[in-house]
Amino acid sequence: MTEPAKKYSKKEEIMWIASDIFRQNGYHNTSISDLAKACGLHNAHFYYYFKDKENLLEESLDYITNYFNKKVFQIAFQEGLSPKEKVTLMLETTKKIFLYKQGGCIMANITLETAQYDSRFIPVIQNFFNKWTDSLKHIYQEMYQPQKAQEKAEQAIQDIEGGILLMRLYKNDKYFLNALQRASEVLN
Repeated sequence: MTEPAKKYSKKEEIMWIASDIFRQNGYHNTSISDLAKACGLHNAHFYYYFKDKENLLEESLDYITNYFNKKVFQIAFQEGLSPKEKVTLMLETTKKIFLYKQGGCIMANITLETAQYDSRFIPVIQNFFNKWTDSLKHIYQEMYQPQKAQEKAEQAIQDIEGGILLMRLYKNDKYFLNALQRASEVLN
């Protein structure tokens, strides 16, 4: 994920750096010491911003959701763009975000790592995927009935997330790029 262009606070900077570490190393394989070191902080100073690692991850996931909402999901609701233009712009932005950093989708990674044993992150992750689904559904409803648009949106996100997984596994962007193309073709 690209860093925001605007000036941001130290807390936001910590969340951006931490999200990269969590995305690449996972939640359980990341220590407070790892996070503090990457952020240029002493362990004790880290606790000025976050009460613990769980709090940092939860706030980081929420911050990422808000970032995607502003940069990607809101495109679906812009006036003056055709449905095809909206989907194309959303998918191009999504492509830039996921190809920019190593490690795939932090939401999927954390879900796979923690959902079975610890449900505290599930609500914020569900919120992310619900917003993504709602944005695609909004566009797809211009061609499909609401239930079918919902199914198409869910299918597109499942395909994109699977494409990200295979891109990482085989170290080949084609899986992700093909999934994005299929999500765009829903409007053809």
